[in-house]
Amino acid sequence: MTEALRRVLGGLIWLAIILAIALGAAGIVTGMDHAPGTAGRVDVTAAGDAEVTPLLDSAQTDLSALADQVEALGIRARGALAALNSLDPAAGEAAIAEGDRLVADVITRTAALRGALAAVPYVGTPTAGLRVSDAIVSRHAALVAALDATDGLDTAWARLTIGSVAATKMSSALAEHDRLVVAAVQKGRLAKYAEAIKLLTQAEAQIAAARTQRDGLVQTVDVSVLDQWLDRNAAYDVALANLYKAIAKVGKKVSPAIQAAVKAEAAARARLPPDARGLVIIMADIGRGGMNGAVIAIEEARGKLTDAIDAGTATPSNGPEPTGGS
Repeated sequence: MTEALRRVLGGLIWLAIILAIALGAAGIVTGMDHAPGTAGRVDVTAAGDAEVTPLLDSAQTDLSALADQVEALGIRARGALAALNSLDPAAGEAAIAEGDRLVADVITRTAALRGALAAVPYVGTPTAGLRVSDAIVSRHAALVAALDATDGLDTAWARLTIGSVAATKMSSALAEHDRLVVAAVQKGRLAKYAEAIKLLTQAEAQIAAARTQRDGLVQTVDVSVLDQWLDRNAAYDVALANLYKAIAKVGKKVSPAIQAAVKAEAAARARLPPDARGLVIIMADIGRGGMNGAVIAIEEARGKLTDAIDAGTATPSNGPEPTGGS
């Protein structure tokens, strides 16, 4: 029995040794399953993550400031469009001036942030996974990609500026034209024909100025309504001036020339737009010709920046969550 017991104990000892070797080998294999730079090797990437995370946090803060500037630019863009639709040149010019400053600031901030992200260590190298975790690499890539949202904002703003400035000058010219024609009519009623004709000549110059602005917009907007507006107002100016010239020559005597001038003035007046709705349509067309597109581009850029900020607010944990148990 002693010999049998010795054999049993010996077998148990060997079994224990075999189990220990097997468990040890399994542990080695499990450890090898976690390549450097993954969540399973926080001991390898912890130092690199600790070095890079503050840099990414700083970039995140700068990205938030950049998003704020783009949002402010969007406010100015909408303000310029609203000023155009309400025929408020002063408000439009103020919005454009502030927008110019914001665009320059956005470009400067974007370039600086690109440089800062490019200088972050480890993440841009082929061996990044040996120094920092996948979460850090992904976060850095997301921040870099977010900056692409500002590409083309300067071009979009330039389109908005061109449309706004041209439309503002045009609306000012047309408003001044109408004022001069009204003043000329008042002079005509007082038989001050020379003064009336002089005012109509000035009104014609405003039509010419509006045509110059129109030529700058023809490549981007439909100017057919604008052309009709300008042509009909110009025709009426000529007809009214001819009437005053005819009356000034013969006085109160009704001559065939005066009768023809009266008919021509009446016909030209009948073709005038009844109110300012045509001008509103013109302003809307100009807005669609670049300003609305610029506003949309700015809002899309702001949305992309905001999404990137929300997605990268916190760096995911490098280690696995505890599962509980003793």
